[in-house]
Amino acid sequence: MITVIIANGTLDHSPNLDALLEQADLLIAADGGANHCAELSITPDILLGDLDSINPAILATYESGGVAIHRFPRRKDATDLELALDLAIEKGARAIWLIGTLGGRWDMSLANIMLAASDKYKGQKIFLLGQDCSMRIMHPGKVYTINSTPGQKVSFLPLKSDVHGVTLSGFEYPLTHHTIPFGSSLGVSNILKNNRATVQHTEGVLLCVLFSE
Repeated sequence: MITVIIANGTLDHSPNLDALLEQADLLIAADGGANHCAELSITPDILLGDLDSINPAILATYESGGVAIHRFPRRKDATDLELALDLAIEKGARAIWLIGTLGGRWDMSLANIMLAASDKYKGQKIFLLGQDCSMRIMHPGKVYTINSTPGQKVSFLPLKSDVHGVTLSGFEYPLTHHTIPFGSSLGVSNILKNNRATVQHTEGVLLCVLFSE
């Protein structure tokens, strides 16, 4: 099941976003993400959060329109995005796209990336869609495929710790069972050489950043 979570950050209305929304089986608005939904003329299946960032008129429309609303107190130990991720998994999501999670406040953007890389979500396929790129969290022991256009720029950044056993195939700068140290720039600005490329590693968590054409 494809789940799209729309948060309250910067939103880029692009053809990629339109196509993604058409494929979604479940749409969750995390608090102020409901404002983006209204701008896009779409209605979420679920509205979740402390509801302190949503336009009151939009909230009233969703309440009267039968949208499922999950209210949480303002003082809590998790962000609305984390609550939305947990709910998505509870609902059976296997592929989750996070929209409106990048741009704006640096602390929130970084927190959203690190949250998506949490071990408790390692069984999920998690993507983040930004204004000029898409990101994917890559956990060890799997083969990830990138289907895109030759010449596109892509970066691989270690999260949390060193990433071992990195093998990149179909790139301008391939690697074979290589280690990318945490904090290293080794994985920055690679280039897709073929329409199909693969990524795998044995230990650590990678952030794959694929830039738009």
